[in-house]
Amino acid sequence: MVVGSNNGVVRLAARLACVALVVSVVFPVGRLVFPLVADELGSLPFSAVEAMFSATVGFSLYATFFG
Repeated sequence: MVVGSNNGVVRLAARLACVALVVSVVFPVGRLVFPLVADELGSLPFSAVEAMFSATVGFSLYATFFG
């Protein structure tokens, strides 16, 4: 077994965990906030905004903690 291959799996799991953490907050809060800011965002559907925000913040969180 190659030791380096496990490192890649752990890094991927850490990234997914960061995104999952952000999503667990964004989904409930986003449903409450989105109707208030929908006019400002224009025609973007909520799911697109939610996906972009969750992925961006999740990967940023990963970069902050794990460099």
